[in-house]
Amino acid sequence: MLHIVQRLGVASAGAIHRECGLPKPTLTRLLRTLEAKGFVWRSIADGMFRPSYQSHGAVAMPAAGYRLAAVAGPVLDALCAKVHWPSDVSVRNRTFMQLCESSRTRAYFTLNRLQIGFQISMLQSAPGRAYLAWCPEKERAEILRRLAMGAKPGSDMLRQPARLAQVLSQTREQGYALRDPDWGGGFGKSKGEYDDGLNAIALPILSGRKVLGCVNIVWIARLFGPDRIVRDHISSLRAAAEELSVLAATARAI
Repeated sequence: MLHIVQRLGVASAGAIHRECGLPKPTLTRLLRTLEAKGFVWRSIADGMFRPSYQSHGAVAMPAAGYRLAAVAGPVLDALCAKVHWPSDVSVRNRTFMQLCESSRTRAYFTLNRLQIGFQISMLQSAPGRAYLAWCPEKERAEILRRLAMGAKPGSDMLRQPARLAQVLSQTREQGYALRDPDWGGGFGKSKGEYDDGLNAIALPILSGRKVLGCVNIVWIARLFGPDRIVRDHISSLRAAAEELSVLAATARAI
């Protein structure tokens, strides 16, 4: 069964059943065992099984993404049940954030549902700004240097270093990150070009001074402003970030 999941890369329980022909109760039991032992993980975003440390799409996800994804599901489920809005967990992959788990499929409201591996703007998104604000200064300088070399869409703020420094300083002072008000969720696109209708706040998942990844809360922008979400839910988001930090550390130690 493990070889089947590794060969398929991304597989539903039905696809694994068709490949191996085991009775469904046996299949379910063995998949749970493989998941419990850390050989495979099942994303709550799409319900698909994936082998640990595999690649998604054209860009391989960092190992930290698989470690976080493997432990994030129950935390995101509990957070969504408490705040009634979904969350994403993402990790840095070179000069962008990459989605590794999401509870958007658990949300009461229909939201834009992103695929695992989705690339997220480092400069304009809430997770990207949370990462830049809390990562060590040397790492931040290297990320910005590489972003400047690539001259990718959405990197206009690099030409305004004073403004960027102010945004990151304000982010640290207020204790959470917001997405750029002129950004609508499309990588490298302005809100005029693409608008998912959402807003987000994000926190880093910390291990000492190292940022393991980021976790956010996403909501329909026209319903509430960020102040309302921060007032009602920032403590729950912070508790989730702290729990993910502990779980990720445990996963690394196994």
